[in-house]
Amino acid sequence: MSRLKDFPSIHDRIHTGYSNALHSLYEIGRNLSDKERQEVIARVRAKGYRVEELEFYEYAPTDTMRHLFVRMEGEAESIPYFMLDKECWSEIVDLHIAKLGYEVYI
Repeated sequence: MSRLKDFPSIHDRIHTGYSNALHSLYEIGRNLSDKERQEVIARVRAKGYRVEELEFYEYAPTDTMRHLFVRMEGEAESIPYFMLDKECWSEIVDLHIAKLGYEVYI
């Protein structure tokens, strides 16, 4: 488990030691390349979770309404990230943060 709270929101701000910037989990995930996102999904699947796709959305007309849906293998509908079990979400969060490549502070 990362040093974030038990079930972090995609809107939680993370202080990254390298750039002294604050990033939300949403921003971190949204800024991953397709290849990096597929690597995250592959590593989550290797842990036994049936994640097939991570879908990041911004609703118009503003960019303040953001959401993450997760498509699970064999399911017709994607589910909001907050409906995942705690362990699966923790893996996704930890792997996104690991993609930053430097120390993260709360």
